[in-house]
Amino acid sequence: MKNFYIKDIIANKDITLKCWIADKRQLKNNLFLDLYDSSGEIEAIANNKDTDNYNELCKINRESCIEINGIAKLYNNKIEILIHSYQILSSSTLNISPYPNAKKFDILSPKSSRRLLSHPTFYIRNRLLSKIFYIKSVFKREMQNYFWDRNFVEFEAPTLTRQTLYEDKGVVWVDDKKKIGLSRCATFHLEPALLSFEKLFTITNSHSNEKVKTNRHLIEYLHLKAEMAFVTLDELMEFAKKMYYEVAVATYKKCENLINEIVGKDVIAEKLDRLNPVNHKIITYDEAVKILKQYNIDFEYGKSLTTKQEQVLTRHFDENFLWVKYIPYTVEGFMFKRCDFNSFLTMTADLIAPCGFGEILGCAEKVVDYEQIISNMKDKNKLVDFERYKDFALLHQFGMPDHGGIGMGIERAVKYLLNLNHVKYIKPFPVVKIEQINH
Repeated sequence: MKNFYIKDIIANKDITLKCWIADKRQLKNNLFLDLYDSSGEIEAIANNKDTDNYNELCKINRESCIEINGIAKLYNNKIEILIHSYQILSSSTLNISPYPNAKKFDILSPKSSRRLLSHPTFYIRNRLLSKIFYIKSVFKREMQNYFWDRNFVEFEAPTLTRQTLYEDKGVVWVDDKKKIGLSRCATFHLEPALLSFEKLFTITNSHSNEKVKTNRHLIEYLHLKAEMAFVTLDELMEFAKKMYYEVAVATYKKCENLINEIVGKDVIAEKLDRLNPVNHKIITYDEAVKILKQYNIDFEYGKSLTTKQEQVLTRHFDENFLWVKYIPYTVEGFMFKRCDFNSFLTMTADLIAPCGFGEILGCAEKVVDYEQIISNMKDKNKLVDFERYKDFALLHQFGMPDHGGIGMGIERAVKYLLNLNHVKYIKPFPVVKIEQINH
């Protein structure tokens, strides 16, 4: 078992290290190797006088796995390894161009991203992607800790389900005839558990067969869902504000060097400042419509806000995080509670990130009354196949309390934090269109 990593290297010590070759370059009688393992990167130097089998080492391909023996030296406040000997553990013979970690290869460029989508199996080892995945992993762990620290229970929701929050055409079907599909939303399974735990959450993969092509949509994505009993929309919003901000700050503290490297210290400081709840703005959907009209933007009342319209709204508020409350019932799910003052609107709110990052999360109060849930299901054409939703509907005759929930796309949240231009860089083996599953 390997028990010594690049992060453990100390200057002026003999070392033996198992690692991979990210890149290499030869200058006269010296070979410079960029080495990496799961803990970091380091430069190593071999020369034809002091390194055994130097000529063979010059021939080894990038991404080969080797074990090196040498001494760590400090040069200009940077540790480098002088290689004395080496052993090839596994040669890289696959002709991949460009190599995943070549210095001139930018995995985040539009041209390079096509390579990522075509061959994620090979490019997942790219060091920048690896850092992004690690930061996302820490973000997820800090999110779990946030809920556990507040006495929530983590609940297990199924992947296969017959129930769908929105229209059936948005489902990734496993069996279309039997109406068995991949879960798009865990709310159908969290709400029954609410009566046992009162506060619970889950972070699961969700699936959507939407054909939209934006920088924040994937077929499969990581989805946070939380449900609480005896809660109002305003309380949900306050909870969600603090949740996102405090988890982002905790992630930054754990990954400060990595995030600074990817985003830049000044940029991340500005992003966290914008994310601070004291800087959030709140408007209603009706107010959003009025603001859009001020900018001569045609907008059909009752429709969802587009990405461009969201950008107009956040610019209007000096690129601050913006809450839009009371989304129309025409675009929301059938279990969301309608507003007492206007039944066309719902007790929901979406959080829109500034600078074009768009919707990150949503909050909603849920229907409690059985007759209301049946009426909503009729409006949304869910009674056609009532058996799929029967138990969920009858739950509203079984002591269902006032309750509400939060939903967040984890990739979207991290995308904002790391200032990335697409969620596909945050999901290993991303699928942007359903027909592109090729790994």
